[in-house]
Order: sequence, then C-alpha cells, then structure tokens
Amino acid sequence: MSQTPSSISPATPQRAEKRRFDVAFIVVAGILLLAAIGLNAAVQHLKLTFRKAPVALQKPLKEIAPQFGPWKQVSVDERLEPEIEESLAAVEYISRDYIDTRRVPADILKQFEGKTTRERHQLISKIASTDPQAYVHMMVTYYTGMVDTVAHIPDRCYVAGGFEQIESETARWNCFLPRGDERASSRYSTYEDKVPGRGARRAQVAYFFHVNGRYTSDSLDVRATLQNLFEKYGYYAKIEVRSDDQNRQRAGEVMDDFLNYALPEVEKSLPDWQKVRSHGTSPNQ
Repeated sequence: MSQTPSSISPATPQRAEKRRFDVAFIVVAGILLLAAIGLNAAVQHLKLTFRKAPVALQKPLKEIAPQFGPWKQVSVDERLEPEIEESLAAVEYISRDYIDTRRVPADILKQFEGKTTRERHQLISKIASTDPQAYVHMMVTYYTGMVDTVAHIPDRCYVAGGFEQIESETARWNCFLPRGDERASSRYSTYEDKVPGRGARRAQVAYFFHVNGRYTSDSLDVRATLQNLFEKYGYYAKIEVRSDDQNRQRAGEVMDDFLNYALPEVEKSLPDWQKVRSHGTSPNQ
C-alpha cells in the first residue's frame, strides 16, 4: 500500500527545521570555541593578569617602631574585636595611640607603664582632653592579592557610626613633599557625632593609600590601579590618622607633623615596589 503525499508532508518541514537548528548550533558553538581559544591566546601573549599575586611586606606592621621622633606609642598592639577584624578583612593591621613627648612631661608618660588597656585609654582621654595637640591615633591596614572596592574608608565608616561629615578636602601636606609625587595627598575630613547623648564632639580624620609603590588619597584610583591587567602583582595599604582637637586647622598641622615622622617608619614595612617589579616576583615570599 503506497503512502499518499498528505501522510508524509507534516514530517518533512519538522526534519528540515531540526537540521537548520543543528547547523546553527554547531556554527555558534564553533564561534564560541574559537573565541575562547583566541582569548586565551591573547591573555598569554599579552601577559594579562585578572587576579593579582600577593606581595609580602618587607617586615610585619607590628614591627613599626614604637617611637619616631617625639611621638611615642602609649597603647599596646592588640587584636580588634572579631567582628571588626572580619569586617576589615586585612592581611595585617595595627591600631595605635601616640603622645607627643614635647608636650607631655616624662612623669605623665611613665604612668602608662604596667597599665591595663582600659587604664591606658583613661590616661589617653585625660591627656587628649587637656591638650588635644599632644595626641594622634594611627591605623595602618594592609591588603594584597586581590581586587578590592576599598570599602573601609572613613567617608563610609564614620557615617555608619552616627557621625556626619561636615567638611572634607584633599590636603597636600608637607609630609608628602619628600615623596616626589604630586598625586601624594591625604583626604582630610571633619566628622561631628550626631548620636544623642554622646555630645556633638568632632573627629578630625585624614587617610590615604600606598598602592603599588605610590601614594594617593583617591580610593577609585586604588581600585583602577589594582585592575590593571598588565600588572601581575598588587597591594595597597591604608594609613589613617585622627586628632581629637576641635580646631580643624590646628588638628591638620598636628597630623602633618606626626606623619612627617611616621611615614619613613611605615615605609620600612611596605613593599619595595621597584624590587618587586625588577625581580618579577615578590622578593620576600
């Protein structure tokens, strides 16, 4: 019994459509495969790096001198609260309180010996309230081996803690002049405590970064530097200082003076970027 044309016609367009789909799928898959091969070859040829290799510090941050010039550390290096430490996500960090020995007598400084952390904080608060120019807090945090959005900056953290930013500027202080880079500067802001019951005290805060061998106060600049696909290694350190002096200009002068002594010591811990690049590897790993 022979088949009529009507009995076979419905299957014919279905088979033709399936063949067209198979051909299109093979063509698209081939294009994607060639693109993947080409991208991989381009990455290897151009030596592009999407994830940065870590760079070791020259020495741990905790080995930064406890005194530089007239500024003497009066706090003890301790771990922060676990939730704060987790939020920082830093490879290393230090958080220290310094007193200017030019303004505070030796017998007062001697009172810090053998004191608990709480007792030290009480002494620091007393000195800072009596002579705010005699006190500076410094925090250094170090990050490497990743591309980061640099989220942990006072612009966000102080506001989240109940402070309001009332003034901010890019400050090119004297401490940056020996660095020989016009981009070297600090972001200097004044924050006022707006939490009821804590008093409308102001915090004068300055921060900046050392990223791949240079200074900058722009967090977006840090991110762009770390996203450079032609650079194999990447790191940045954030240096943050605070004065409790309610006079903004005077506080800036105090922090500039402090950093003039502090930066050479901090730099002894930071990577030697020229060595990292010339060796083609992180020399301390």
